[in-house]
Amino acid sequence: MRLIRITIVALALIAAAGCSGSSSSSDTSASSEPSETTQAAAVEESESEDDFAGLVDIGGGREIYMECRGTGSPTVILQSGFLNANDIWNIAETHPPAVQPGLAETNRVCSYDRPGSILLTKTSADGTIAAAPAEPLPGRSDPAPMPRDPADVITELHDLLAAAEVPGPYVLVGHSLGGPLNVLYARTYPDQVIALVTVDSPMPVHRTLLAPQQWEMIIDQQRHPASYLQDPPPDYELEAYDFDVLFDEIEAAPPLPAVPFTVIVRGGNDPIPEDMPASLAEAVEAYNRIWPQAEAEFAASVPGAELITVPDTTHNVHVERPDAVIEAIHEVIAGA
Repeated sequence: MRLIRITIVALALIAAAGCSGSSSSSDTSASSEPSETTQAAAVEESESEDDFAGLVDIGGGREIYMECRGTGSPTVILQSGFLNANDIWNIAETHPPAVQPGLAETNRVCSYDRPGSILLTKTSADGTIAAAPAEPLPGRSDPAPMPRDPADVITELHDLLAAAEVPGPYVLVGHSLGGPLNVLYARTYPDQVIALVTVDSPMPVHRTLLAPQQWEMIIDQQRHPASYLQDPPPDYELEAYDFDVLFDEIEAAPPLPAVPFTVIVRGGNDPIPEDMPASLAEAVEAYNRIWPQAEAEFAASVPGAELITVPDTTHNVHVERPDAVIEAIHEVIAGA
């Protein structure tokens, strides 16, 4: 399974909560040794009449692709990382089941394709995930003008949840870019959110720990993704953001609600491509060095937050160790 990686892809950014406090920290104990067969097709067609996958009319002549599975409250909302469509939550390289089908055993869980995202898997006629396509495929939601204002993404998700009649309250789980988007959502609609989990999502402290020119090189990849991504889908506008704008919007929003919050962090780093320009490689190396400190500082800024480092993982923790992510989600639900 070829996962989308723009440099390290640890490039979606999260804002600090803007409040002081303490956090607890722990390491997951299970090893990350791969299973005999990498599970790329982790979703089976469900017999439940409550399951849904398809386009939802959110008004204004636009439709967004959403998948909801399982039953049980609270509802878990999965927000994918930069460029990833919803199918990333249905992939388990090791330790299956994948996050969405695993959570669906106990809770209602929904994910969706942001406009401009990319599919890594291909769905067969009977609804199951088939082998990975030769090249990434366009996401299934209607397009939106790029680059996007992150606040518009939050409004879009709010409209989607209402139009699809997805029952609250919500536990927001976000990987990479999904983390800051969920923080902005929780600060915008605090009455709807009872817990949060971020999965290897950076934060504003990153830009203070990096040299300004290095920071600019890192975030330029989200402003102009087509310049960095190999073989993007033809005639398809990729999602694009200015992460300084995202940070500013989060910091200007009301405070986070006082809810359980877990910060999941990778235990290792993705390899840096040998053909990467030297200046960008240096910026990525610096980014990797400050990553653990930045994640710890963010967790410490959220009162009562737990910091979990998953050993032997890279940026896609939710694909490499879905069991660790599922366990962390169950724990915040228990504490809500």
